Amino acid sequence: MLNRQADSLIWLARMIERAENNARMLEVYYAESTEEKEAYWESLIAVTGDVALFRQHYDQIDALSAFDFLSFSDKNPNSIYQCLRQARENALVVRETLPNEIYEVVNAFYLVVRSCAEKLTGKAPLEFLHLVKKRSFLFQGMIEAILPQGKGWSFLQLGRYLERADKTARIIDAANAHPYKEKENLWLRVLLSVSAYEAYQREWCGRMGPREVIDFLIHQPDFPRSLRFSIAQALEAAQKAFKNGLPIAEPIKLLEQLDQYLRFNTIDEIERQGVHFFLQSFLRENNKVGFAVNKILFHSRDSA
Repeated sequence: MLNRQADSLIWLARMIERAENNARMLEVYYAESTEEKEAYWESLIAVTGDVALFRQHYDQIDALSAFDFLSFSDKNPNSIYQCLRQARENALVVRETLPNEIYEVVNAFYLVVRSCAEKLTGKAPLEFLHLVKKRSFLFQGMIEAILPQGKGWSFLQLGRYLERADKTARIIDAANAHPYKEKENLWLRVLLSVSAYEAYQREWCGRMGPREVIDFLIHQPDFPRSLRFSIAQALEAAQKAFKNGLPIAEPIKLLEQLDQYLRFNTIDEIERQGVHFFLQSFLRENNKVGFAVNKILFHSRDSA
């Protein structure tokens, strides 16, 4: 496999995961209310880290502007539409290495989002967000159902879980910094945004404070969107993708360190450090993995 193809597989998975995460967050905020004040919608934009970019192009933050920015804006490289455009471009690069059914799923996903961008009105937002989630699930299901679990599959998994870990950490961090962070409803919204409500209830039996939710979303080893689960899956994928490398590839080393960081920092220790400090450290280290992968793919002697 050419290195540029490996990079395209990583970013194909990351862009579809990013689009789904935008849909998840918008769905939760829209389902609760469209009449909330600016601070409510700014907390949503803050999760993506794009508040400054938003303010360059919109005069006020409300339901309509937040939806447009995160769904269809050409000015936002992380909008759902732009993510799907980039995903399709990466799928084209690797079309010869992907089963045709998977390429068709990505292409159809892009086309339906483009069509919605032109036609969406009225009560359509929630229907559109459900559609984005379902199309993402279809892509992930096709990957698991028909793609051989070789290097190509490993690069897709690596991209998916690096992106998922990033977004979960940002969601926790934004909620922890929220002025109403002691309110149970805020943490219910956090759990719903990552489809964790039922899993959390089984673990904590009704208690829903910041400490319990943060602990769950960082440490729960069998929940597919927790930091610990995501990094464990990314590590497994990196070990398969770079298994022939000697010495041990830098992304594997970094992911092993992140895995240990999550395993041995209890919620008590995280609170002593400060949740924001812990999560920002995690995000920096997670980003380093991406940089290390890029270095291997494009700065090694056999890069292509």
